[in-house]
Amino acid sequence: MRVIDCVLELLHEGGDDAVRLRAVWERTGVGTDTIYRYFGSRDRLIAAAIGTWLDREFFVPAPTWRTGATPAEQLLSLCRGTWDVWERSPWMLEPFVRAALADDGEEAGLAARSMQAFAPLLAAALEPVDPEYRDDVLLVVNSVTQSAMTSVIRGQLDVREVSPIVERTIRRLAQHPAMDGHRPRAWDYADAPTTFASARA
Repeated sequence: MRVIDCVLELLHEGGDDAVRLRAVWERTGVGTDTIYRYFGSRDRLIAAAIGTWLDREFFVPAPTWRTGATPAEQLLSLCRGTWDVWERSPWMLEPFVRAALADDGEEAGLAARSMQAFAPLLAAALEPVDPEYRDDVLLVVNSVTQSAMTSVIRGQLDVREVSPIVERTIRRLAQHPAMDGHRPRAWDYADAPTTFASARA
């Protein structure tokens, strides 16, 4: 656990490039041979640290994020919970995306684990919705999320700009006739809140 905590500290301080086995050894006293024996490579060490962080910040608390009386509200609350975490820890976004895009090994498993953790929650939130439209909504939300992550790590968006974009997307998707009865009545009005901040007020 000392090694994993150290890697997370290094990621916080300087991102993926800051994680060097020598730096881990100097801070923890755990030799590089031992690190290689347990983790196999630097990339797998980073992936293990990110996985530990995801468990703590996403996978364990995520079920509690699903709140609201309607499917639309529950979908929004799950997305809100996700981006609240990224706003608190923007330094983890690039290492996560890099690891999730890896071709094989434990790094690639991060993307699958994320989907396995969130897909059932999203599906449960939208369970009463027509299956075809539900699939469309999930595809759009997933695409917007992935695009937003890429834009943030490229410096095209500030991480704090993403939540309002995701919320506007969900509110617009909720206006489809397939969502009639599955959104709060207040969302039918033009003056409904359009940002996470105003929705919380």
